[in-house]
Amino acid sequence: MSIIAVDSFVPDQSAAEVSACLKKAVRAMDQARHCAVLWFKEVVERELYKKLGYGSVYQYAAVELEFSKTRTGDFLHLARKLEKLPRLKKEMEEGKIGYTKAREIVKVADEKNENRWLNEAKKKSRQELRETVKRAKQRARRERAKNPAQGELLANPHPSGALPVALTHKVTFELTSEQLAHFEALVEAIGKQGGAAAGSNRAIMLLEAMASLAGRADSGSVANPKEPHTQIHVHHCPECEKSHITTSRGETELTPAEYEKLACDARIATGDGPNKSAIPPSTRRRVLARDQHRCQAPGCPHTRFLEIHHITPRSQGGTNAEENLTTLCSACHQRAHDKQKPARGKNHQTDVRPKGVAPKGPLTQKGR
Repeated sequence: MSIIAVDSFVPDQSAAEVSACLKKAVRAMDQARHCAVLWFKEVVERELYKKLGYGSVYQYAAVELEFSKTRTGDFLHLARKLEKLPRLKKEMEEGKIGYTKAREIVKVADEKNENRWLNEAKKKSRQELRETVKRAKQRARRERAKNPAQGELLANPHPSGALPVALTHKVTFELTSEQLAHFEALVEAIGKQGGAAAGSNRAIMLLEAMASLAGRADSGSVANPKEPHTQIHVHHCPECEKSHITTSRGETELTPAEYEKLACDARIATGDGPNKSAIPPSTRRRVLARDQHRCQAPGCPHTRFLEIHHITPRSQGGTNAEENLTTLCSACHQRAHDKQKPARGKNHQTDVRPKGVAPKGPLTQKGR
């Protein structure tokens, strides 16, 4: 791909010269944008944002690229569509299709009509392609309105072909041991509280939970914000320094970093007295209020599953003073403890217990 060189701005040129320079700058801008999408796709596909210390591509884009959520969403949508449209990706890499046309093509193209849309893009100007895509989407909506039982229609440049049959889709995701314990506890809690319609499967529960996160009012009762949504139990042996969580799939051992993260903000069960909070509840409430019940990691917008983190670990003299505490979401909290791994000795585990309290029983970690 040849790089378009942009001339420096010089005022007071003729109309023809200004127009020529502007057109050249626009072509360079389009080239830069579609190169940026390809680099962005590389970051997403290889999960390079994790190696840079970010929990999501949205967090990475907000901090490193200063992207808004909308702009990140646009780049992410185009990057993911390119995975399913290999010819479009190849033509972008070779500079044959620019960012603006590619953004229109991915709105309607799939593996069956990709070639037809690429041909349309090569024959038409950007504005003509935009209008063709708009008409195809309108035609698809009209046909779908006539056949509501059918699935999403393929938006071809020209009407042809039969309507596809509605399909079901299998969605899978991986969970850590802690997340699995929270997941099972949440499913059980929803069933007991009637938060989902009778007989609902886990797909319905998941959709209702996502609707609640999106701020919709049709997803069941609202939990008491003063109480944790779930609790999970972590068993820790102070002699061998091993910890595990018990789920329906058996016992799962935790890494030292996972245990330290959980113990950082937990209640510890002892055999000779009441449970002890790692952080006094009143201190915890003040820290959450100070941080406006929002994760304080750069670029992270999360307001759920919040935990309190010791900035200076207790093993290094850190205390429960409010200036040493910060609010992190569960994912950012885990990354903070993962970064502390190189500082641990071979047989040393960071002491995250309250002074004078030895965990003779299970540690209870709150989910929020």
